[in-house]
Amino acid sequence: MNEQNHSINNEYSIKKVIDLNEFEKLKTVWDGLANKQDAYVPFLCFDWFKIWLEHFLKDDKLLILLLYKGSELVTIAPFLIKEEKFKGINVRKIELAGNVYSPIRYFLFKEMGNGERESTLSYIFEFFSKFHRQWDIIDLSPIPEENGNFIALKNAVLKSSFKNAEIFCFGNWYLDGISYQSDKYFSNLSKKERKNIRQDRNRMEKAGKVVFKMIKNSHEVETYMKTYFEIYEKSWKKREMAGPGFYLDLTRCFGEKDWLRLGFVFLSDVPTAVGFAFVCDGLAYFEKVAYDEDYQNLGAGSVWFMEMIKYVIDVDKVRCIDFLRGDDPYKKHWVPQRRERKGILVFNNNLKGNYLSILVQYILPTFNRNKHLRKIKELVSNKVFKIRAA
Repeated sequence: MNEQNHSINNEYSIKKVIDLNEFEKLKTVWDGLANKQDAYVPFLCFDWFKIWLEHFLKDDKLLILLLYKGSELVTIAPFLIKEEKFKGINVRKIELAGNVYSPIRYFLFKEMGNGERESTLSYIFEFFSKFHRQWDIIDLSPIPEENGNFIALKNAVLKSSFKNAEIFCFGNWYLDGISYQSDKYFSNLSKKERKNIRQDRNRMEKAGKVVFKMIKNSHEVETYMKTYFEIYEKSWKKREMAGPGFYLDLTRCFGEKDWLRLGFVFLSDVPTAVGFAFVCDGLAYFEKVAYDEDYQNLGAGSVWFMEMIKYVIDVDKVRCIDFLRGDDPYKKHWVPQRRERKGILVFNNNLKGNYLSILVQYILPTFNRNKHLRKIKELVSNKVFKIRAA
């Protein structure tokens, strides 16, 4: 069967979806829950997962858990099952669906308080204890910390019978509470930052005519995304392997939803900097920005950020600008607030799970704290790498 029902107690049950055809049938109920989330709706909606799975599922297996209270769907847990190496040993790992393109990974809840969310998450771990035991580790990351999301998950894990370890994933820079025009935003920046922005703009204008163009319509996306990738290839970011097929499908889809903001900075009709954001429910999520390195000294990237921020504040009237993944130094120049994305590793009560729990929680931290042991670890790792390379 593609869909299996497991009774947790007299009130709650979990339905397991492991087939893509069954997943396709969930669009309406999935988006019904996605639209109830307090943030990150573009990265939790059905189309995000559909496009992501089309590009990245490959040999992994689908494991979507639908938690019902009676006949009402109250939570979706979008998992994958992976066979891979973890800390040098082959494991069966369960993780929330996503990869480096996912700024967060989480569950979709109906409206409920932190206590109720914690209880529903406990039922999911009960499922993994009673009904789905063939796993070694569950990777729950990166989890948003705001609105009690991470605490609710952590408490649910602590109440389970499984050992666990908390991990740091990355920083997230943002600006919340925007209720003003862009001139106020720029006046709130430091004197040094304002000076740098003016100088970058002046250098660009001395070199030629500067034009900012915003693309929102879905029928223009394919043409302009081709230009985007051409600039990306001329950027230092070309080493990131940006996943053109995934982003082309995603921007086309989000353009149809009126979420896409694809901005270009032209210098004398030549595209010099480009990037896109997704705007939804008063939040602007800044995704990929790139600039032609030939124009780096002119400050093309700085002009792009200035124009994009002006647009989402003055036109879209957003209340929050979110720079998503990472602590790249430039981000703190534009947005002053930082929060963390953390994760939790959950270890099964089997041989591999117990070994990994001891390794992650005790052995590796001991090596990392002691410089002599750390040196031995590095020497061994380098030797193993050379043997594999040979």
